[in-house]
Amino acid sequence: MLTDAGMNMEWLNSLLAHFASHPMQMFVLLFMVAFSKSTVLISTVLPPASVMLVAALSASHLSLPPIMAWLAVTAGATLGSLVSYHLGLLMTHSDHFHRVMSRHEETLLRVRSKLQRNGAVVLFTSRFIALLRYLVPLAAGMLRLNPGKVYGICLLSSAIWAALFVGVSAGVSLFLPLLF
Repeated sequence: MLTDAGMNMEWLNSLLAHFASHPMQMFVLLFMVAFSKSTVLISTVLPPASVMLVAALSASHLSLPPIMAWLAVTAGATLGSLVSYHLGLLMTHSDHFHRVMSRHEETLLRVRSKLQRNGAVVLFTSRFIALLRYLVPLAAGMLRLNPGKVYGICLLSSAIWAALFVGVSAGVSLFLPLLF
C-alpha cells in the first residue's frame, strides 16, 4: 500500500517520464519552471527552484541535448527576470506607489544610488539568491534603471545559472544509477 508521499512520487515520476519522451514538451516544461522561478508573485507559491529544475533536467537527459535544456532554462529565467523588471516599471505609474515612495524618499534615494553604482554586481548576484532572484529586477524597474543594462545582465546571469543547473543535473543523471 502506497503512502501519500509514495503516490505523489509515483505521479511525479510518471509525469517526468511523459515529458522525457516528448522533447518539445520537455523544452516548454524547462522554460516554464525557470520562468516561474524568476517571476515575482509566481515564484512565491512554488517549491524551491533547485528541486524543480534538477528533477526536470534529470528527466530531460533522455530526450533533450544539454544545450537545448540550457537554452530553455536560460530563456525562461531571463524572461522571468524581465517580467519582474517591467512590473516594477508599471508600478511607478500608480498613485499608491508615489505616496509610498514620498514617505520613504530618503531611503529610496540611497538604494537607487547604490544600485546605480553597483547595479551590475547586485543584478548579477541576485540571480543566485532565491528571494532576490525576482525582487532585485522588480526594484530595478521601480527605480527605472537602464533597460539595456538590466536586459544584458539578466541574460548573462541567467545563462550562467542555467549552465550550473544543467551541469548539476547531468552529474545527478550520471551517478543516480550507481546509487541503486
